[in-house]
Amino acid sequence: MSSALARPLARLIDELGKLPGIGPKTAQRLAYFILRTSGDDARALSDAIRAVKEELLYCSVCFNIAETDPCGV
Repeated sequence: MSSALARPLARLIDELGKLPGIGPKTAQRLAYFILRTSGDDARALSDAIRAVKEELLYCSVCFNIAETDPCGV
């Protein structure tokens, strides 16, 4: 990324670019979109990502996405 970008914005673009199917231009568009959103919307996105990582897992029996292991399926 260009050194002209503020460090937090460049970091966000780099992290978004790690997502599958997200190239550099799309990562930049997403980062600027997030920058323009309200703080509440940005926090909601951040909280949703965190919740997926902290509250979900793959069931060890059926490999379904679940909140408990083993899942109810």
